[in-house]
Amino acid sequence: FYRRTSELVARDLLGRYLVRELGAERLVLRLVETEAYLGAGDAASHARGGHRSARNESMYLAGGHAYVYFVYGMHWCLNVVCAERGVPHAVLLRAGQAVEGGERMAALRGLAGAPRPRQLAGGPARLCQALGVDRALDGADLRRGALRLTAGEPLEPAAIGVSTRVGVDYAGAAACWPLRFFALDS
Repeated sequence: FYRRTSELVARDLLGRYLVRELGAERLVLRLVETEAYLGAGDAASHARGGHRSARNESMYLAGGHAYVYFVYGMHWCLNVVCAERGVPHAVLLRAGQAVEGGERMAALRGLAGAPRPRQLAGGPARLCQALGVDRALDGADLRRGALRLTAGEPLEPAAIGVSTRVGVDYAGAAACWPLRFFALDS
């Protein structure tokens, strides 16, 4: 599943469940928005031009691992590594809807009452905060363990919207590539 291009994996992740176990608690999000990054030839990728560093080293793992990085000096972002070892494709997990553990997610986000779904995990930083994801999970195997992806409820192609990626204006022509995928019902 993960050892394909990020564009294919990004579409197929929609509707799947992202499960996080925090001690005895189980938190589950249904993925509703993703973005594909195509490695060395993608000016918006952390691996553009073949760049390799301590920060992005997990992008070079075999598909099925987590790539977690810090952005803007304040937020964590979670990506699913795709393709074969040494090919730095990744999918940014942009948003999810709570399936299980919504109250705990709200507490992790510092939200009182019953937050709207978008407030809970609408955006990559919110998604990470709601699940307690940080750099300690960088390189984690997403097929098993305390952070994993499960079958969930995959979407049919007709239920998926496509647009350009968000926040990559610096990437020139690559900013216009249609690599953002989202559940039309979300």
